[in-house]
Amino acid sequence: MRYELRTTILPTHFQIGYFALNKGIEIGKIDQLHHYPISSLHYHHCIELGICMSGSGETHIENRIYRFRAGDIQYIPPDTPHISSADEGEKCEWLWIFADPKNLLTSTQGTILTEILESLHTGFSGVFSPHEHPRLAELILSLSERSEKDRFTLLDNLLTTGQILIEATRIGNIDKGQIKLPVSKQIKPALTYIRENYHDPQLITESLIAAHCGISVSRFRNLFKKDIGMTLPQYINHTRLSAAIHLLETTNKSIAEIATESGFFEVAYFNRVFRKYFGMSPKEMRKKRQHKY
Repeated sequence: MRYELRTTILPTHFQIGYFALNKGIEIGKIDQLHHYPISSLHYHHCIELGICMSGSGETHIENRIYRFRAGDIQYIPPDTPHISSADEGEKCEWLWIFADPKNLLTSTQGTILTEILESLHTGFSGVFSPHEHPRLAELILSLSERSEKDRFTLLDNLLTTGQILIEATRIGNIDKGQIKLPVSKQIKPALTYIRENYHDPQLITESLIAAHCGISVSRFRNLFKKDIGMTLPQYINHTRLSAAIHLLETTNKSIAEIATESGFFEVAYFNRVFRKYFGMSPKEMRKKRQHKY
């Protein structure tokens, strides 16, 4: 935006008491900006953002003079001298936002981490047209098209990923047409624990998994069946059989080796469970899959 240079030097003072940041940010109400002679500048230790809602006037930032009108936006970094005045006779209204990134980080870092961890598992998931969720599409596309490699790239990637998580969580909260497994927060740690330890029978006991979730065995048993729709042994077997099929398709390991690596330490039991779920033995499954591909 074009500006003029001011040749006179104006006194500058630190502004105090004009606003009070609540945990690092304050979004004000629409306020009227009056006309007055500009004789000094002020500054403060936060970012000042502004949106001109109506009217016109001028803003001085250091030694630059900007003309503004309705729809214009201002960005003023911390500790930057500035002042604004409406044109005489104009009804000029602004919405101001004050933000202190340092305060935001230090006062909410625990909350931010908690929100990030929560949003990882509660958001939208699926395939969608950009027209269905334009904001989420815009963020993902911006991340995929990013090629800049300067000192801000890492921070930019982090912030964009955070925005993606927020938007996905918001969509997940309002997208009633999406069918998702309604797993409670108390049971979710168990699913991750099972996926990581299914191959070790000593770690996959009901008491250990319940303790990992921080609840009693009886409550865990009831919640698990209610949320997952099957018992814990059934779910563990599903997980182990999925691993077994993957090994059958991608390796030349023997059936005994696959049984052991999948968490079945008796080949006869492995064969019996496998046939019950798939209607054929592991050897027959391997031949069928190899023939298919």
